[in-house]
Amino acid sequence: MSQRLDMLNGGLIKKIIIFTLPIMLQSLLQTLYNSADLIIVGTFAGGASLSAVGATTAIYNVFLSLFIGMSAGVDVVCSHHFGRGDYKGVKSIIDTSVVTGPLMGIIVAVIGFFTIEPILVLMDTPEEAGVLSMAVLYLKVLMIGVPFSVFFNFCSAVLRTAGETQKPFIFLCTSGILNVVLNVVMVAGFRLDVLGVAIATVVSQVVSAIMILICLLRNKGLFTFSFRNVLFSWKKLWLITRVGLPAGIQSCAFNLSNSFLQAGVNSFGPDAIEGSTAVATVEGMMYVTLASFQNAITTFVSQNIGANNLDRARKSFRYSLYMTIVLGIVLGVGMFLLGDFVMAIFIKGNPIAMDYAYQRYMITYPVYFLAGIMAVMPGAIRGMGYSVAPSVIAIVGACGVRIAWIYTVFQANRTLTTLYLVHPVTWVITIVSYSITYIIVLKKTRKKLQIIES
Repeated sequence: MSQRLDMLNGGLIKKIIIFTLPIMLQSLLQTLYNSADLIIVGTFAGGASLSAVGATTAIYNVFLSLFIGMSAGVDVVCSHHFGRGDYKGVKSIIDTSVVTGPLMGIIVAVIGFFTIEPILVLMDTPEEAGVLSMAVLYLKVLMIGVPFSVFFNFCSAVLRTAGETQKPFIFLCTSGILNVVLNVVMVAGFRLDVLGVAIATVVSQVVSAIMILICLLRNKGLFTFSFRNVLFSWKKLWLITRVGLPAGIQSCAFNLSNSFLQAGVNSFGPDAIEGSTAVATVEGMMYVTLASFQNAITTFVSQNIGANNLDRARKSFRYSLYMTIVLGIVLGVGMFLLGDFVMAIFIKGNPIAMDYAYQRYMITYPVYFLAGIMAVMPGAIRGMGYSVAPSVIAIVGACGVRIAWIYTVFQANRTLTTLYLVHPVTWVITIVSYSITYIIVLKKTRKKLQIIES
């Protein structure tokens, strides 16, 4: 087994980069599942199929994100126990996570399978050119892979606590290549259209879940899993849920607000959906790249809080935030300058869709570093053991403002420019709220640790 990263001692900047880079690449590969679907469908099946896949992204993320967010609870609770040296507790958390992850995914999959069609109708998904029917088919097949995706993310959280971020990346790299190959075979070869890319995605998710389970079964020492001696604990599940559920609700609500935005885009027709989907795909890649630093913040802060080292926890947050800002500026400005070139990868021979794409990326790309700041700040607050506050801020500050904007400002001036302006507005509001909360939580944590020391 690879050498584990010591987050409690030594220099921070290099260790944060070593820890974050594989997670960043892993997150990009997960995003590329959907991107590969879009590129191959747009190339071999046409704009209607591209619109169908694009119209599903926001609602799919709503179903998936609730329990994917729960993996943050696994990370925080496991890191706190590890920082305190409670290795029996770590073992119990690992076993509890491995057992409950797929069960949670099955619940989501069943609910999603039977509710996605009326939801897509409510989102004004257009029926012309078969967009609605293809979107329903695509999502129903994707629901089969949800339990495997949730399971993979729970296991990845366990390995993050161990400082092992390379292995999940390798597993996703393997399954990602398989996904692309199957996409081409299913769509270009068998002409299965959106059904083909959905099948390819599910198969890839199953493969990645099997590989990470084998990894945990073969691991030696503390961070391992065995079916013979499962230390399931309702108490540990409650601790994971107490931290992870607010994070999951936050992520779910955030994606729900994106569904309202998608409904606004849908009202402008298939060309607008095609253009917006292309921009949103690139935004998704930038977002997961920047949000990867949240995993570093959460894990480093959690372990050092568990070890009663607040100063090192604060430095971990500060360094990660600086790197997020710099990388966010580079990515955002770079994508803005290369906008039309990048859009042409997704949009084939549709100048109207290209114009719709420009309307979105001219607003979001130049200031996308703000989305990165908004993404990583909750990691520090959660790492100190306060999970509800950042979730409330996200729900009210980001989601609530977005929905209010759609029903007030956007209704008064129904243009896509007005709709897309809500992104930077909510980023700024949420960042300010997080900053105030971080200061308050930091003071509470300092007092708590002082009491423990005394």
